[in-house]
Amino acid sequence: MKILISWYAYQNDFDRSDGVRLKEGGPTMQFHDNFYESGGYEKHMLLSASREADGDLAIDLLTLAIRKKYPERVVEPVFMDISDPIDLPAIKSKIERVLLLHRDSTIDIFFSPGTSAMQVSWYICHSSLGLQTRLLQTRSPRFSSKKQPELLEIQVETSPVPYSAVIAEQQQRVQVTREDYLITDAMKPLYARARLVAQADGVTCLITGASGTGKEHLAHYIHQQSAARERRFIPVNCSALGDQLLESRLFGYVKGAFTDAKADQTGYFDAANGGTLFLDEIGDISPYMQQLLLRVLQEGEFMPVGATQARKVSVRVIAATHRDLDAMCEAGTFRRDLYYRLTVVELAVNTLQQRGDEEKTKLIDFFLERARTEFKKPKLRLSRPAINVLVSYPFPGNVRELENLITGIAVFSDNTVEVADLPARLSRPAPTDSASLSWKVAEKNLLIRALEQHRGNQRRAWQAVGYKSLNTFRSKLAEYGIDP
Repeated sequence: MKILISWYAYQNDFDRSDGVRLKEGGPTMQFHDNFYESGGYEKHMLLSASREADGDLAIDLLTLAIRKKYPERVVEPVFMDISDPIDLPAIKSKIERVLLLHRDSTIDIFFSPGTSAMQVSWYICHSSLGLQTRLLQTRSPRFSSKKQPELLEIQVETSPVPYSAVIAEQQQRVQVTREDYLITDAMKPLYARARLVAQADGVTCLITGASGTGKEHLAHYIHQQSAARERRFIPVNCSALGDQLLESRLFGYVKGAFTDAKADQTGYFDAANGGTLFLDEIGDISPYMQQLLLRVLQEGEFMPVGATQARKVSVRVIAATHRDLDAMCEAGTFRRDLYYRLTVVELAVNTLQQRGDEEKTKLIDFFLERARTEFKKPKLRLSRPAINVLVSYPFPGNVRELENLITGIAVFSDNTVEVADLPARLSRPAPTDSASLSWKVAEKNLLIRALEQHRGNQRRAWQAVGYKSLNTFRSKLAEYGIDP
């Protein structure tokens, strides 16, 4: 497919002296009048900095004008949700995503419309992504010796080296929503349960498991399988935000609520209304935030910061944690009433090590094959000794660590990857626990290892060790002075 992509020209496509009116001879219409048909395009992706929910009168007018004049042409408005038109990193990351989604197409970028940051972003992406792109600009008739519009191609040297790095960064942003995520045999029963959870409209769910095991992907799967799949799925990392910021992000605020509150701001609960809100690392929130969250789950309403009237909301909440919330409830650091609200359904995700060598091998093959396609390196492979090293490594960072490792290998390798090409940490022998033959020393070290492997989750560590009860496990921790 051959695609034309561009921003609309905020000033030159419109006359804004009296409202918003389409300007005769603007650059976008001029391109369609003079160059679109000869370019052989099958679609024009017309970008707006606005959010789709807010709408954009200008892009509506321009799209309708093109369709009216050229009914057979496909014009697709794309809302980019960019709040600052000169924020180069934000603009670059968003147009990268759009371009990479169409990596198999031939793409002509109409360079002229847009702010300077938008134009620089086009330049960077064209020169670094390694895609089939051209940069085009037009010359107005008044500056042309021919007294008619001219189409010019901007010649830029491109480098394939940054391509892998940019692709790798982009993979991290979209990995949890990929359709080609591998659900191995060991994970199928868990995903079957998740599918049943999805059918129970609005049921709250807690997903437990160590970091990097795929908790967010499981939450997104539940959303995609539910009746709310067309509504928004909003993930929030609770551990990354302090109380004040987390409260304003979740519930929004009204103008004047605090010094920098210059206008009303919608929170995540409002934005996810009718959809799903994923609260990651829920075990890290403070008692104050636990109380606010409990009210939303109990009453179905919340109070924006600085507001005097509560708002009703209908949102499925899926929470996740690597912590042992039950133990935290006993210790008094997590509200038990909130814990019960969150655990209407509980799903536990196993570590990569628990899934076994066969599952690990399948994931290695899967990520390697995906890397060959993504980075266009058909000869990339792992030698048998290298595969053995990967299978033997415990991967404390779980599936995320394995995926990132294969991505890193693909960035720097083209052919066969040997053991010497792998990070040195993979080949280091595991440290010995102790040379002592004492049963108590061995038992203490076993408990420490179990807690480390399960990221402090006492329930999962207890199950791995095999004591008859969780209380026995906890009493052993106390006996040996082990701080979980």
